[in-house]
Amino acid sequence: MLPFTKIENMTLRAAAPEDVSLIKKLVGQLGYTGLTDEQIVEKIRGYSGGRYALLVGEHEGTGIGFIALHWFDILHSPGLLGRITAFCIDEAHRSKGFGAQMLEEAEKFLVSQGCTKLEVTSNERRTESHQFYLKKGYLVDSRRFVKYPPASV
Repeated sequence: MLPFTKIENMTLRAAAPEDVSLIKKLVGQLGYTGLTDEQIVEKIRGYSGGRYALLVGEHEGTGIGFIALHWFDILHSPGLLGRITAFCIDEAHRSKGFGAQMLEEAEKFLVSQGCTKLEVTSNERRTESHQFYLKKGYLVDSRRFVKYPPASV
């Protein structure tokens, strides 16, 4: 697990159940509403072990963002694939360098876990985010297909 890290003008630490309000607010800024506090706490706990990490960025004692990481083996490539599955900086703190700092630390952490390829998932509608990732050296190299199966009865 990534230890508490001080980077430039922010700190980066593992998320805790006490971060539920912050994460709920930021997930809402990404357009995902409907999760209960209990569901978010369950997700925070699920990201606290194994090959998952959910990190919170703080500036002057205030939570300003989160980044969710997952690293795993892929059959067709050596090493592990490190995936950023969710990432949000509070809209009041965007374009101030916080996102770049969090991304850089997350990348270092994933590489330290044995990742030889890093990827980020980003909704098609987030064109500003896409430009951010392209500027940070990410490439568009594959297409992802998603299916939502019907709920079990």
